[in-house]
Amino acid sequence: MRLSKELAEIIGVYLGDGYIYRKNRKYQIGFVGNPITDKEMFDNLQKLILKEWNKKTKIKFRERGLRLVFDSKEICNFLIDALGLPHGKGKCEKVFIPQIIFNNWDLAKYTIRGIMDSDGTIFVSKKPGIEKYPTMEITTTSLKLAEQLRQILLSKNFRVANIRKSISKTSKLPAYRVPLYGKKNIEKWLNGIGFSNKYKENRAKIYLQ
Repeated sequence: MRLSKELAEIIGVYLGDGYIYRKNRKYQIGFVGNPITDKEMFDNLQKLILKEWNKKTKIKFRERGLRLVFDSKEICNFLIDALGLPHGKGKCEKVFIPQIIFNNWDLAKYTIRGIMDSDGTIFVSKKPGIEKYPTMEITTTSLKLAEQLRQILLSKNFRVANIRKSISKTSKLPAYRVPLYGKKNIEKWLNGIGFSNKYKENRAKIYLQ
């Protein structure tokens, strides 16, 4: 399989909200999302999968969430064995951007887009002298992924604050937050990386006003 921008973006969504099941002769790739904020992103993901792998998929509403699932031994083996993507139990805290993508900005920006679309937030916070300070933030339980994101974004002249570690009462795993503060970061993101999640794109554009 070739590496393409479509594949790079699919991998980004996988790193955020995807899973791979490879056991007992069953080979399945799946994605889960929010039915309110992620619907258009899932429509785009469906098109990417069809274009990249010629797989027709259905988006299902299940347990108050979105779910997109398909079976493929070839694709599972490629993602796990060729690209080295973590899967199964403990996947979330082990995920990382494959080096072959990390070293190529033309691919990496699509993977980062997929990560922001699935695991990113855009909000305003209060800072001294500023009532509403626009912020973009990616949250992951993988320290390696957080460090990769910060490194590559800094190399592209984004202003990235230090990674913040937090622990939630609802999770046993620490979360690592990669924050990008201010309108210039949002504008640079829109022009250089973009979104496939229209909900988050619209929020970004509102905070630029």
